[in-house]
Amino acid sequence: MYEIAINMRYLSVDNFGRNYTFKKAENFSVSINQVWVKGLLSAAACADMRPEKWPFQAASTGLGNIVTADRTGQARNSHGLRRAQQASLLNARIGVTSVRRLLASLVVVSCGILAACQSDVDGIAKNVKTNDVKPPSTEVEETFGESGAEITLLLQKGPSGLYEGASRDIRDGSALSVGELGGNQAFVKVVDVTGGAAGVPAAVAAAKARNSALLVSYVQPAVAAAIAAMPSDQRPPLINLGAPVPATAGNVYNLVSDEVDSALEGVRASFASGHKKVMVYAQKDLPQAGEMQIANAIRAAGGTFVGIARYDLTDAAAADAVQKSRPLLQAADTVLILGRTAIATTVEGAIKAGGQGNLNFIGTSAWPPQAYAEPTAKGTLIAMVEPEGASLIADRYQRHYKRPLSTDAAYAYDAVAIASGIIRTKGPEGLNAQNLTSKVGFRGVTGLFRLTPTGLVERRLSLYAISGGKLNVLAAAPASF
Repeated sequence: MYEIAINMRYLSVDNFGRNYTFKKAENFSVSINQVWVKGLLSAAACADMRPEKWPFQAASTGLGNIVTADRTGQARNSHGLRRAQQASLLNARIGVTSVRRLLASLVVVSCGILAACQSDVDGIAKNVKTNDVKPPSTEVEETFGESGAEITLLLQKGPSGLYEGASRDIRDGSALSVGELGGNQAFVKVVDVTGGAAGVPAAVAAAKARNSALLVSYVQPAVAAAIAAMPSDQRPPLINLGAPVPATAGNVYNLVSDEVDSALEGVRASFASGHKKVMVYAQKDLPQAGEMQIANAIRAAGGTFVGIARYDLTDAAAADAVQKSRPLLQAADTVLILGRTAIATTVEGAIKAGGQGNLNFIGTSAWPPQAYAEPTAKGTLIAMVEPEGASLIADRYQRHYKRPLSTDAAYAYDAVAIASGIIRTKGPEGLNAQNLTSKVGFRGVTGLFRLTPTGLVERRLSLYAISGGKLNVLAAAPASF
């Protein structure tokens, strides 16, 4: 079988007035001697399409901007990330425009072949324009890397049939990581579990049958919970990048830190100065579980949880929440303000306007950068991962994927980095609970962290103080646990 290996992003081909979109398909192959699109091509039946007869030859590419082919049909590199250096068509450099012309030419040639031969192979009609031509990319699974142990990435596609938003970022962060750190000893296989929790057993069983060393998931909570609930001897270990799930079945690790983690680290810093009576302000959508986690952690650290006041996302509502909570506030010496908008600084401003002194103010990593510029935010402490860690890969991510590095992509990079590091040093069998929960932890682009047998993540954060409209380092994250 002769093949043209195709690696591309959303390339549209207009054929007889119809637009066909080929979705990104890593190492996707167009079989020259098979009917690969209904009513489009049956070269083996009618023409000599041996590779030596093809009028072109192209060098390999990994990023997806250029369709590539060679005489062996294996146009790919080791990890699907490196940019193509060159490609040739009739000894000329070609890009996506030339690729469109190439595919359009193949379409026209194949249709001419069909007309000449009157072929009925595989139900091909005599008039191609009457056929419902559909691209096969929805059935293609992406793989990044070529050899070694499998790291299975479980994702769900969006309504368009593509990986969108955070799922796309996680896929690309994983691909970048295995390309840089896999050392040809690990590869990432992307598996679509859009079908929901019902499809989980089959997908996980298939991964185990392929001797997958690790599952990494970013899926809806119910789907992640279904994966985590499977007995640990029936699946590989799971690193979950979505909302936290119970780890009662064992070998389940929630890697992502959230606003609550940042809040508690900031509170601990305040405790060091002797301020241990904490009043909390939070958006109304803070889950009850988050409130309980904060209250329990404050008490466990020897502090006093004074109470919590919730606010709506308007200045007036925030000021009203402060006014109604003043009796509780009088008993506090530390104010923790959670929030994802600049309204958090309205809360702080209303408290400061009341004239109560000797208060420490703690913000969180969820505060947007524009909040730092608000005068009322001056002096607020925020614990968060050092941005310098993510900057180590930010430029390369931007270069490869033409968009800024996101937090989701950074977490995915670290998840695959954990697996790659253990596989390189201890082999695939080294991805077990003992090594994954090493007390030494791991240092990644999201900082220093360690996984725990309870399924939670412990992370060392740096402490910042807001001053001059920006974050200023007050205490760097500890170098070790």
